[in-house]
Amino acid sequence: MKRVLLADDDDALRSALSLLLQTRLGVTVIAEASSMEVTLDAAHAAQPDLILLDWELPGEPRLRRIEALRSAAPNARLIVASARPEAAQQALADRADAFVNKTDPPEVILAL
Repeated sequence: MKRVLLADDDDALRSALSLLLQTRLGVTVIAEASSMEVTLDAAHAAQPDLILLDWELPGEPRLRRIEALRSAAPNARLIVASARPEAAQQALADRADAFVNKTDPPEVILAL
């Protein structure tokens, strides 16, 4: 069973995604975060299998986010989500494992 950390500053979206992941995939959402600082702390403490990161998440670091998360949770798979498709190139260049557009249907996220 996958252990997931959800990082998004939109509480409603984070709650809906958590419910979707738990009911459709049977994953365990072990932590939720609404800022980058909380995400890094949760990643370090919980060592999730998967981190779903909102690319526009407020907080520091602004640059090298993927690098910081890889340091905090070296074995976690990192999926970046954004409503801005142009963010994909930068996220993948920073070594994210995958990118998903927030406007994509939930099945796309579930397929990753």
